[in-house]
Amino acid sequence: MLNQEINADIEYLTKEALRYKAGKLDEEEWRQIRLKNGVYGIRFQKDIQMLRVKVPFGELNSDQLRVMANIAEIFSTGIGHITTRQDIQFHWVALEAVPEALRRLGEVGLSTREACGNTVRNVTACPLAGVCNKEKFDVTPYAKHMAYYLLRNPLTQKLPRKFKLAFSGCNDDCVKGMINDIGAIATVKNKNGKKTNGFRLYVGGGLGSPPRAAHLLEEFTSVQDLKATCESIIRIFDRFGNRNNIFRARMKFIIDQIGIREFRRYVFEERELLMSKKTADPITQIEDNNVLKKESISTKNISGDKEFKKWLKTNVEQQKQVGFYSVFVNLIGGDVTARQFRILADIAENYSDGLIRTTIRQNVVFRWIDQKNLNNIFCELNKSNLSVLGANTICDVLGCPGADTCNLGVTRSHRLAMKLSEHLLEHEKDIFSKEFEDANINISGCPNACAQNHIATIGLFGSAQRVKGQMTPFYQLQLGGAVTNGNVKFGEHSIRIPAKRVPEAISRLMSLYRSERQDNETFKSWINRLRSDGGEEVG
Repeated sequence: MLNQEINADIEYLTKEALRYKAGKLDEEEWRQIRLKNGVYGIRFQKDIQMLRVKVPFGELNSDQLRVMANIAEIFSTGIGHITTRQDIQFHWVALEAVPEALRRLGEVGLSTREACGNTVRNVTACPLAGVCNKEKFDVTPYAKHMAYYLLRNPLTQKLPRKFKLAFSGCNDDCVKGMINDIGAIATVKNKNGKKTNGFRLYVGGGLGSPPRAAHLLEEFTSVQDLKATCESIIRIFDRFGNRNNIFRARMKFIIDQIGIREFRRYVFEERELLMSKKTADPITQIEDNNVLKKESISTKNISGDKEFKKWLKTNVEQQKQVGFYSVFVNLIGGDVTARQFRILADIAENYSDGLIRTTIRQNVVFRWIDQKNLNNIFCELNKSNLSVLGANTICDVLGCPGADTCNLGVTRSHRLAMKLSEHLLEHEKDIFSKEFEDANINISGCPNACAQNHIATIGLFGSAQRVKGQMTPFYQLQLGGAVTNGNVKFGEHSIRIPAKRVPEAISRLMSLYRSERQDNETFKSWINRLRSDGGEEVG
């Protein structure tokens, strides 16, 4: 059953779509309306849309997954696409079908509201929040609270530009808070034997041109002060953001202009004012009672074939709760078919807690899996091409939709990401060795960096150049990007590679590593040495 807010959004969008079709709204007026409601134009297509479903902190239940299957099957191409903000996108949806698709989503509590446009985009969080061995505490309730507090909030409806929040439970920062407008990294303060949860808050990160690493706002923001602090940051952005030049409108440019010290002063003054008026109720600290003894997974006494044991090593992680595991599903290109949505729903119901989480690497993860059920899950996934090895490894290639559907895309990055993933799995036999651990590949279809190419071990973004009189797709290679432990390193530009030669070039780069590496030098360490030495021809 639709709640009032979702129903009101659908009725408003339907009414405005009819006005647009009748010529009573111009293209720009209609664009602003549909973007705020998560409806995006498809490249060179009149009245054909992309729907972006907002999935706060990436959590979906089995009923929602089955509705996703229906949306893909009835209104789209039979496929959904997971984004780097844990959303789900459906492409090639006819404008006249949009209201009915939104109603079906709304009936299971899903909305596209503010998934696009100059608003607060989907709030991301670590997909292992609550079960991660390294986390300080579970950030889920805080990410959820902020996501719903800011949704439809009058403050966020006409921001100068899009605004992004991310919550990480530990210093590994797996959701890359350091490249968000607000990155919240869980931390704990101990005073007189009493533990207080809070966040190390970073502000002003962002990719695109030019990329910026976030600045530390304050070392410790208590969970009680989190809401007021985030709202104050957004208010300062709203007040000082550049509304005359879209290319200078992100919050990172405000900090560039006035400096982090002055920005910090504005935020703290605003927070003091908000808290004195008590307009932002505090979030209470939530106790984490799930810290239990760990137990390692061993393949020695597990029955099953070699492929199952390989899958255990690359796609399964132990939780901090004894006896339970998290299972990552490696989705090539981030795509999920209607049938696969239903398989995921069945597995979530039968073996997990009824839920999945999407990840910023365009995968999904089941949590709370009992060890005795791992073989069954592998078999179920294997039946529907969902048991692909190497989730979160270098062959799990990240890619944006690119020129197939995006108005800004220059190259077909989505297709290349899929092709490169398959190439690495087929041709690089040592791809799962420890030498390639922690390395990744991200591919964007243009310099806007939707696939986060700046922070990948190997980053690629699309461009074009004239070859023999014809415009030909190329990729700019970047090397050595990373985000971890409060630090950001952006990839260093290397050579430009013709799109059709990218898989060959990456294989040549790996071969070069094997021939030149020093003792115990990982691929990632070698890339960093390559950067400092001035680079190498690989294509």
